[in-house]
Amino acid sequence: MKIASNLQILRSAHSLSIILIASIISACTTISPSEQSNSNPNNTPSVSKNQLSPSIIIPARSSKAILEDIIKYRTEKGMKIRSRGSQRVEMMMPMRNTSIPTEARMQYILTQAEQGWRVNVRVFQISNPGSPQESAQEITHALADKLAEELALYAKIATKR
Repeated sequence: MKIASNLQILRSAHSLSIILIASIISACTTISPSEQSNSNPNNTPSVSKNQLSPSIIIPARSSKAILEDIIKYRTEKGMKIRSRGSQRVEMMMPMRNTSIPTEARMQYILTQAEQGWRVNVRVFQISNPGSPQESAQEITHALADKLAEELALYAKIATKR
C-alpha cells in the first residue's frame, strides 16, 4: 500500500514538473504583438508533424553569431550553458518546487543549409540529473508553438544586424 502511495506521489510530481517546465519556457519565449506583426514571413519557423523539433533557417549570419544570440537570450532568462560546440549549445536550468531534483535542458543545433543556418531546438526534462537514477523525457512537442516563437525572435534579431 505504501509503495502504491509513493508511486502516485511520484507520478503527480512528474506531471507537475512538466507543467512547471512548460510554464517557465512559455514565459521565457513570449513575444509581444508588435514583434509578431513585424516578423518576416519568409523566416517563419517550420513546425510540422514530420519534424522532430521546431526549426528555422537564418540567412546571412554566422553560426557563431547565432549561438551568441541564443546564449544571450537564454542566460537572461536564468539558464546556464551546460555544453557548447561550434554548431550546438545545450542550456540548463534547475527546476524549483519539485519532489525530486529536476532540471530543464534545451539543445540548439545548427546545420548548414543552402539558404543559411538551420536552427533546431529540443527540450528535455531531466529527473535526478547527474545521478545513476537520471532519466530524461523529451517535452519538445508540448512546447512546439512557444519554441517556434523563440526561433522567430532569433531570425528577427538577425535581420536587424
